[in-house]
Amino acid sequence: MKAKKLKIQVKTSKFSIPLPALRFSTVRWVSKLIFKYCPSKVVAGAHKSSENEIIESILKNVTYEDIEQFINQLEQEQPFEIVDINTYDEKEGRVAVKIYTI
Repeated sequence: MKAKKLKIQVKTSKFSIPLPALRFSTVRWVSKLIFKYCPSKVVAGAHKSSENEIIESILKNVTYEDIEQFINQLEQEQPFEIVDINTYDEKEGRVAVKIYTI
């Protein structure tokens, strides 16, 4: 069985963001809109730091074709977990982020 959707879960001790699983075609459409209408505004207004400069450099070099290739590869694989982060933040308490294909 090949993956058909991308699921993102964000939970803290104070709130949870209920995002539905997105079909890969929807992810393609959203990424196309982002690259078409706001390619340079993704990190605009961020404070200058070495971390932000690295992120800005990566975002300037990523193209829609790169995203398309990434999504195509995800569609060829079996469902799997891409990101699983469980940590503790002093302000938010427990924080959990999961990104996986289904």
